[in-house]
Amino acid sequence: MKTRTPVDAAPVVIFSRVAVCALMFCSGCLQHKVSVVDGYRIDDKSVIPMLVPNAVQDIHSGEFQTATLTLPAGPSAAKIQVSKDCSIEGAVFSLQSGSGSTDRSWVVKSPSASGWDTVGEKADLDAQWKLFIGELGRMHGQGCFPAGLSIQSLRSAIAERIPLPANLVPIFMYTDKGERFVDLAPGMEIRIQTVLSTGNSINAGPSTSVRILTVNYDVVLRHGGGIGLKLTHHEDGGQRASPGAEDRQLLTLDQRFAATSVLRLFLGGVSEERQGKPESAPILLGASDVTRLDSLTDLIRKRDSIACVSDAGAVCADLPSGSVSLSSVIWINGRRTAIAFGTSLASQLFRLPEPKQAGALESVQVLRKLSLGRYANIQITRTVDGAQQLFLLPGDRIVWKD
Repeated sequence: MKTRTPVDAAPVVIFSRVAVCALMFCSGCLQHKVSVVDGYRIDDKSVIPMLVPNAVQDIHSGEFQTATLTLPAGPSAAKIQVSKDCSIEGAVFSLQSGSGSTDRSWVVKSPSASGWDTVGEKADLDAQWKLFIGELGRMHGQGCFPAGLSIQSLRSAIAERIPLPANLVPIFMYTDKGERFVDLAPGMEIRIQTVLSTGNSINAGPSTSVRILTVNYDVVLRHGGGIGLKLTHHEDGGQRASPGAEDRQLLTLDQRFAATSVLRLFLGGVSEERQGKPESAPILLGASDVTRLDSLTDLIRKRDSIACVSDAGAVCADLPSGSVSLSSVIWINGRRTAIAFGTSLASQLFRLPEPKQAGALESVQVLRKLSLGRYANIQITRTVDGAQQLFLLPGDRIVWKD
């Protein structure tokens, strides 16, 4: 597909009226109250293209900005005053209580879209964000936020309100730069595919075929808060077989992690911090809170090879080497589609037959599900380069002309 210049917006506007309904896959939009806000734009004027919220921001000295974040009320809906410890005073990222000093209103300070490059020359932004997320976990543990909100939803809500390098949005949302782990969130899918262990075949007679076990889990939000797993698919390559002990463990991960609230998937391989050490197999780690999860992660980092650690308050599962993949579940023209985590919009366009790619690019509409249950549209430059700058997240909804 050739790079195209921006197209006339008129047909896109007409198409978008139909698109919003299709993106919500409603039989009738009037029967479903869907809140769609003016969400994001890609700003490619800087050295690094930025994903910038369209909401009004307060700019300070050109390098920094503040944005107001309003969280949903907890189960009691009561306005709870926050303590003095409920704040983060970071050199780059900070968080303070907002209007009325309640647990719902917060003010986030971050580099502005134009100040990201200059601030990055003075400070390690990745390290500063990591410190900020650690402090956010402390505040969550102290009850600074409305009950029922997970630490991942708080992290996502903050990341949604600040300008971020477009290619690093998945990292700021769900992981740390240079690491091989991802904090799981609703809208992700884990697939495990491995050769069956020594389970006995139910059908008598010799068999030389290799039996492959495929297991899919959706990451879901539990009632009352917290993250869980839901077994959505498993098959053994058409072979009726009695699973062995190792296979049964893979088929019962949802039960094993039922008591945990936060989940972290180590994808294996070698991270930037572990160069020169043996390649590691994937593991799944669960805990009651992110502080404990981070403590266990630090213990795991100190080992020569990534492997489970024993802890009374956590659950850990070693997974078969080379068998695990993580996908973002998105919706394209109303169809559920699992794509590799961190995939760009352009990669999905290129999967279409070549004659359809130009029409899809001209008509494409993208809505992003915000952590607070609303959707935000994303404005892109309708060129191949523009589509390559937008990295898709779990729950994104896309519509284009077939």
